[in-house]
Amino acid sequence: MKILTSIFLLLSIFVSSQNQIFVYEYSFRMDSLNRDNVEKELMNLDVSKDGSYFYSALLIARDSLFKAEFEKANATKSIVLDMRKIKQSKVNFRISKVYPSFETVYHTMLNATNLAIKEVGKIKWTVLSETKTIEKFKAQKATTTFGGRNWIAWFTNDIQIQDGPYKFCGLPGLILTIEDDKGDHQFRFVGNQKIEHEQGLMDSKMKDIFVTKEKFNFLWNEYKKDPAKNIKLLHSSSQMSETLFYNANSGIPMSKQDLIKGKEERAAESFKKYNNFIEVALYK
Repeated sequence: MKILTSIFLLLSIFVSSQNQIFVYEYSFRMDSLNRDNVEKELMNLDVSKDGSYFYSALLIARDSLFKAEFEKANATKSIVLDMRKIKQSKVNFRISKVYPSFETVYHTMLNATNLAIKEVGKIKWTVLSETKTIEKFKAQKATTTFGGRNWIAWFTNDIQIQDGPYKFCGLPGLILTIEDDKGDHQFRFVGNQKIEHEQGLMDSKMKDIFVTKEKFNFLWNEYKKDPAKNIKLLHSSSQMSETLFYNANSGIPMSKQDLIKGKEERAAESFKKYNNFIEVALYK
């Protein structure tokens, strides 16, 4: 048994002259009271010589559909964008890492605001001697405690990248699978592809507001208390006093009170169903 502290040189990284997308299937139980309901979503880990970016694969499909719908609207002189054609991601986070320091940042949106949290400290791994084959790769077992959960990972020395899904990194090879010991969150490698041009990578340079974990938790609890606060403030301004709103699906006019009530009801339903986050302390 060997204790590692995630401090490695980036040796023999095979993407030094090319970019790769490693695809993972993310399985998660977001409702702790309904453990039979397992959500799944494909996630991309874009890797270049400068770092990586982890995000839902649906974001690329969404951006493509947005572009197609806008081009269609422009051609027909229409200003209507049919959001029903655009499948929304269930995953509301993105992770960026910078090589070779592996500085890691958690990106998410809360109450229509882009927030970012820089990870402090390195993940400490326990590497075990146990091995098995995963997707034709020889994989080795490692464990860690992170974000209030105990994790079991399998990494491969066949791919010399010290990275993996979500914030996980620092092992002497790519992490192929990792899950917590309760089986609530699992990332499983399903394939990869080469990106011919660096421009094909997802742009991680978003206009985010950086906050501490403590500040984020405070903002999260404020949002839970009053999820429609921003709408109320917006609609109290003189510029919005006479604005007429319409239901996105039916086109029926809505009052400001209807809009606020709808936001509060949707948020309350979401809080019930989504209560089992990866990092417990962030959303406690």
